[in-house]
Amino acid sequence: MTDSNDLYRQLYRIRRFEETVLDNFSKGVFFGTTHTYLGQEANAVGVLAHLQDGEIVFSNHRCHGHFLAYGGDMRALFAELMGKSTGVCGGRGGSQHLHWQNFYSNGVQGGILPVAAGMALAEKRRQSGKLVIAFLGDGTFGEGVLYEALNMASLWEAPILFVVEDNRIAQTTPVELALAGSITSRCMAFDIPAVEIDSSGVLEVSSHAERLLDEIRLQGGPRALVVHTCRFGPHSKGDDTRDPAVVAAFRRERDPLMIHAPRLDPEARAAIEAEVNLEVETAFAQAMDDPWPVADWQPSVQTTQHQPSTSSDQPSVLKSLNAALHQALSKDDGFVVLGEDILDPYGGAFKVTQGLSEAFPERVLTTPISEAGIVGVAAGMALRGLRPVVEIMFGDFVTLIADQVINHVAKFRWMYNDQVRVPLVIRTPMGGRRGYGPTHSQTLEKLFLGVPGLRVVAPTALGAPGDLLAQAIIDDDPVLFVENKLLYLQKLHHGDVLSDFELHSHSVSGTYAPTYTLSMRGAPAPGLTILAYGYMAELARQAVFQLAYEHEIFAELVVPTQLSPFENDPISASIGRTRRVLAVEEGTLTLGWGAEILARASEEMGTNLLVSRRVAARDLPIPASGPLEQAVLPGVADIVEAARKMV
Repeated sequence: MTDSNDLYRQLYRIRRFEETVLDNFSKGVFFGTTHTYLGQEANAVGVLAHLQDGEIVFSNHRCHGHFLAYGGDMRALFAELMGKSTGVCGGRGGSQHLHWQNFYSNGVQGGILPVAAGMALAEKRRQSGKLVIAFLGDGTFGEGVLYEALNMASLWEAPILFVVEDNRIAQTTPVELALAGSITSRCMAFDIPAVEIDSSGVLEVSSHAERLLDEIRLQGGPRALVVHTCRFGPHSKGDDTRDPAVVAAFRRERDPLMIHAPRLDPEARAAIEAEVNLEVETAFAQAMDDPWPVADWQPSVQTTQHQPSTSSDQPSVLKSLNAALHQALSKDDGFVVLGEDILDPYGGAFKVTQGLSEAFPERVLTTPISEAGIVGVAAGMALRGLRPVVEIMFGDFVTLIADQVINHVAKFRWMYNDQVRVPLVIRTPMGGRRGYGPTHSQTLEKLFLGVPGLRVVAPTALGAPGDLLAQAIIDDDPVLFVENKLLYLQKLHHGDVLSDFELHSHSVSGTYAPTYTLSMRGAPAPGLTILAYGYMAELARQAVFQLAYEHEIFAELVVPTQLSPFENDPISASIGRTRRVLAVEEGTLTLGWGAEILARASEEMGTNLLVSRRVAARDLPIPASGPLEQAVLPGVADIVEAARKMV
């Protein structure tokens, strides 16, 4: 057993690291977001004190404390959050996505658990005698895949310890609003022996963890340790809706450091704190001086990235969407809104649902962290005559709803011989350029393009995105409504905002989603068609302006808002005029939306009569580090460079 001084040192190291992270986030030192471990230090230290060489730890989004207790380097962790080349993953993973030796973490709730169970089964098959420790939170018990992992781990006797850190709140949703029954009983229902403790004392956590780990090593099979714990800080940086008095009581009564401190000599404690303070200050300073990573794929230099206006005299895309939801709920009591953490005062991760629960408390439903389950429930509501709108907090999580969408929602009408309708809207924010890293920055709508029975719509700052959402809500068929994160604060384009452009809106038969065409006012006939949607249309608009004024290349920009089913008429008309087409998208290049555009154009006109090219993200995950993220994602300079090569 580790001595009391060393236990306190580990607790205090985690505490000072996390406090330093929070203190410096507002200064722009770190990329993306962070989920601190303040108040839960005893769990990581108490459990991982008994880890043996070569054993595996799989953590979640709140992973810093686990990483440091595992023995990870503090400077490398600071550097990773800063996006530096010396980071744990070279700046690619950011706060939530770490790997060092046998430590892994991932920001996707629930999805890590089958992976961790698989690792345990691999060690069992190899007869290595090694086990896996998987950390998860109470909110993860809303995920169906968790139960699949528990079932397989028990069925196949995987050597794994599930450590449930029950801090009684998942982001902003209290556990009593998201979870029925007992966490411990859930584990035991799968014949997984479980111990439940309510303590922030490192010695108590350590004692129970030691016994469970020894049982796994001697007897095999899974075990569960459910620790009722207290999170002192917000879920991430500033999303804490709890009563400050409750948090203050946690700090007075449940602080792991204060519980353990009386076991130390006061002079020894002061010496430990001084030593750790110096370590943290030194590691932070060194990481600040560390170099930025260099993209080895030789990225083009980005220029003139769009900065949304902050003036309040024009409506924003966010306000337009929010107003549409308010209006829909006020018109018909058949409309309902479902999603994670959408209740006021938080109002959703990107605030599109803000104010709804206060105005319509009976029809705005906060949900567990259960993306597939939410969409399934909403599909049932839609089949029975309601018109639900579901918010999936990050577009990356549409992978979790793919089965519900492709095999259920999109098929019901046709499969049931046109006897039912599924008026369901699934809203989700997509895209990068926020430093959120590989699992919170992707552009994944191409996974759903071409799914029969599903409409995929992507609003822009052109026209009225709220009107587009309102039309989607009254659509009798399911709609995936894709909102790029950087569009939310973008002001709607009208009046002098588009003074240099002529704007035409085209309505295609069979769809309410318009296609917009922009060309430079008073310019010669365009010799190039540029196609883009969502936020990439904003960057393409800047590129059109730059091409005209700096290179005397005149382009026509075509911006569809419906991506699927594919509507070709306005696009074909423009390409027919220019015979040159450049397709621009934020998703990865291979097998993307642009490839379909060019394939259709070549089929219509023949390859001998068409010059074509694509601009898209590189076929890589999205890094957290700013310079690397910029190198992966396409920008204005990439569009300009591609256009110049074509003309």
